[in-house]
Amino acid sequence: MIFIGARYLFSFILIPLVLIMAHKVRNTILRMPEAPGDRKGKVGVGKSDISILCIGESPIAGVGLSNQKENFTYLLANKIHTHINKTVEWHILGKTGIQLAELYPTFMNRMPNKASVVFICMGVNDCKEGTSMFNWKNQWKKFHERIRNLYPNALIVCSSVPPFKSFPSLPFPVRTFLKYRSDLMNKILKMSISNIDDKTIYLPLPASLSHKYFADDGFHPNAIAHKKWGEGIYNAIIQREDIIL
Repeated sequence: MIFIGARYLFSFILIPLVLIMAHKVRNTILRMPEAPGDRKGKVGVGKSDISILCIGESPIAGVGLSNQKENFTYLLANKIHTHINKTVEWHILGKTGIQLAELYPTFMNRMPNKASVVFICMGVNDCKEGTSMFNWKNQWKKFHERIRNLYPNALIVCSSVPPFKSFPSLPFPVRTFLKYRSDLMNKILKMSISNIDDKTIYLPLPASLSHKYFADDGFHPNAIAHKKWGEGIYNAIIQREDIIL
């Protein structure tokens, strides 16, 4: 923790150059829309036995995909249905550019009535827009409390912030600065989750990602990445069948 904190403090030296380069990146990076298609559905027939809610920022919304059927949420629902032969309901609540403090107010009136699994993907926007580590910790704790109150028995799966050092669209020193920030954010998230409850788990992303997993903008995950991501979430969920079944 001390080492990560030291790197975070050292990163402040990069700020003047980061500000210049970040402005250039914002003006040149390809803007991709959220994928078209249904954001909720059901796999199987009859009454739903399991409900999956995926909530978060632009990857959840399908930025970088051609259709929501490439979204790992849809793929995950199909995979679980095949594994347990039960009807699975799925919901996508995602928005480009959203930060953690905005997440619950934005979607509070669209939350499904029930959820067996809640997958949370946040942190990219908070990292690049400068959310303090203090606010990140407190806002995450508050959001988790709200989700737990809504779904007392759900398995809550929290993704780590992705490895900025792998983003093809980010030049040095922007990617280095964001990497230092995201490393500390992930450390805080992991430690927070370890002290909450046995129905909440931290799911780290790989420390580095090949360029083949990025969409044309060099920033968002493509369909190949969503497939791999869905498989990773599926493996984590299946290990906790005692909760979701």
